[in-house]
Amino acid sequence: MGNQFCRDLKYIFRIVFMFFLLWVVFPVHVHGHSLSREIFFEETDHQLEVIRIKGEEPGLTVLIFGGIHGDEPGGYFSSEILPRIKLIKGNLIIVPRVNFPSIMLNRREVHGDMNRKFVPREKPDDPDAEVVKVLKGLMKEADVFINQHDAYGFHRETYISKMYNQYRYGQSLIIDCGNFYSQKLKKQVNLSVIGKRILERVNRQIKNKDHQFGFWDHNSVAKNTKFPEMKKSATYYALTTYSIPAFGLETSRDLPTLYHKVKYQLVVIKEILREFGLEFIPPSPTVATPVLYWVEFLKNQRDIIRVNSNTNLRLAPGDKIVIKKIFSNSDWGLSANILNWGSINDVNKEFVFEKIKNVTTILVKKNHLSIGKIYLRNYRKNSVREIILEVNGEQKRIPNWGKIDLRQGEYFKILKTYPEFPNIRFDVRGFSVRPGKRDDSDTEIYPKDLIPKVFV
Repeated sequence: MGNQFCRDLKYIFRIVFMFFLLWVVFPVHVHGHSLSREIFFEETDHQLEVIRIKGEEPGLTVLIFGGIHGDEPGGYFSSEILPRIKLIKGNLIIVPRVNFPSIMLNRREVHGDMNRKFVPREKPDDPDAEVVKVLKGLMKEADVFINQHDAYGFHRETYISKMYNQYRYGQSLIIDCGNFYSQKLKKQVNLSVIGKRILERVNRQIKNKDHQFGFWDHNSVAKNTKFPEMKKSATYYALTTYSIPAFGLETSRDLPTLYHKVKYQLVVIKEILREFGLEFIPPSPTVATPVLYWVEFLKNQRDIIRVNSNTNLRLAPGDKIVIKKIFSNSDWGLSANILNWGSINDVNKEFVFEKIKNVTTILVKKNHLSIGKIYLRNYRKNSVREIILEVNGEQKRIPNWGKIDLRQGEYFKILKTYPEFPNIRFDVRGFSVRPGKRDDSDTEIYPKDLIPKVFV
């Protein structure tokens, strides 16, 4: 008895000591920052998500762009991970998917190179003009700017091989000017010294020397620069218009995995943030495999239905459906395309079904990755169109794949289908049938009787 008491006392002491460490010794690790999310051009192909993170203590604001080129996943996947940061001092503005149409299509560009559109005036007929205008406004809020990319090869000061030389952009940190006076920061900023100092710390963290970063000053501000096209880039615009330090961050397309690209992007960003006085606990570079749980539709402006991946959704001519929400293990970068109809992202657009000879497919994506398909088909003669339930004593007709909401204490009972079919059996997933019964019909089922479905 005494030994058990001592063991219990030690266990309690460990728990109390753990909470003491969390809440007293390391309070900033627990009391998080504030995070807000703003969406521009919602329900359009060029939807733009902007995430603002405010640290507990004031400091400089760093703006980060990911995905200005849609075939460079290292940038936009790492930008999605960044909001997991625990920010203690300073502020972040993160735009994970600057060029969402090109990301969905896994193409560098759709309406021309967006990173060559940062000029004093946008072309009014350019489909990217509205997005670029918002991005410029975000630069005005920032004190430091980082533009994320992926590129081929590995940058080195001198020629080593076809893959490792001074002309390759991969694994490089690029600036447009070595030394300038920042009106925003009210001091002289030597970007060459700062950039090289950042990469010294970065490369100490990369054991594989082949993967280490090189520094590159394009000197784009000079009249005789070797890179005149960079005068239309986002970093050049941030530097010359808003007088803020700007970095082009390039990981290599030739790295072995996406994990490597994300990890190195985050390592460099971490050291840039530290260089400019931000304090934080960095996020893990883990990239979760995207998983589709289901897609929620509004049918005929009345019924909510939820459909799993690789499912046939049967409809009658004239039925109207709207893709309302995609449920996944990620909330960001999701799109649904009804192939051969609408545009590349058909979320929240009404689709009127017509009788078809072939299958119509809804392709669901996370960024450029396909995570599921739903097939739209005609009703067959033996198709169940509705399930008739008793819900708290009231009869209701729920469309196939329909959704009902129950509070604790309420119940539902399955009565029959429409049309009715002989010898049909009902199986409520997560509910055990009553002894001696083959199916779950004509049984009052309460939420407490159901096993919750947990996604991990």
